[in-house]
Amino acid sequence: MADELQLHAGTVIADIRVGDAGFTPRFAMARQWSAKYDRYLYGFLGLAFFVFLWWFANSTRLLNPKFLSPPQTVLTTLALGVLPNGDIWPEIWPSLRRGLEGLVIALALGISGGIVVGSFTFLEKILAPILLFFRNLSILALFPVFLLFFGIGEESKIAIVAWASFWPIFINTTSAVKGVERILINAARTLGAGKLYIFANVVLPAAFPNIFPGIRLAAAYAFTALVAAEYLGATEGLGIYIRASQERFEIPSMYAGIVVLGLIGVAINLVLTGVEHRFTRWQLGITSR
Repeated sequence: MADELQLHAGTVIADIRVGDAGFTPRFAMARQWSAKYDRYLYGFLGLAFFVFLWWFANSTRLLNPKFLSPPQTVLTTLALGVLPNGDIWPEIWPSLRRGLEGLVIALALGISGGIVVGSFTFLEKILAPILLFFRNLSILALFPVFLLFFGIGEESKIAIVAWASFWPIFINTTSAVKGVERILINAARTLGAGKLYIFANVVLPAAFPNIFPGIRLAAAYAFTALVAAEYLGATEGLGIYIRASQERFEIPSMYAGIVVLGLIGVAINLVLTGVEHRFTRWQLGITSR
């Protein structure tokens, strides 16, 4: 009897192991799919909840529909009115061009300046009070300064965007360069590497993953400052389209312009995130190990 029970138990255990072996690949694939796409699922749920709150606030008259159009009205205006009529298309490119030009200038100045300041401790100590002062200045307070130096043309708007985008890139780059582990630098020196080699092959690759969050934040700042900059005498752009719609009391068109501006920002952030994953993919392998 004992032998029969032992034989039966062994058979059950074997079946369980075979079952586990059969289900393990599926379970691994499910976990891999979840790790890859769960952020999109959660993002969709969050967006749906936001739209529901927007609709609920209008349906229950918590907010006046005259001032906050219902989401279905805004989407209908965007899909059937604003985009097909083509009124907004000529306004997109000027805003996009100003934002990208200002962001490129901020990238060049922020990364180069952050590398220099982060590489020399004494330089950071000398410049710390000056940088702290200018970093805390409101961009609105500096509008008259930009107008005096650059006039009311395109240069002042691009300069405003570059100023707003500069600080996240500069601060992240400085912190990233300073935060490179000394053991990596000392190991390279022990192997006989020179300063230029260490900087190009040790410091920059180690700091690169921590620079990208500042770049993505700077892109958001660029298009935040862009709308305010376009109010300074611009004749075209999404900021002008939004303000003109508000002045004509075309509230759904105003919100449609805001949605378009937000979608442009989301698209740019997705592009930068893809570039970040492409150039920092090696870090994911090190982290997983």
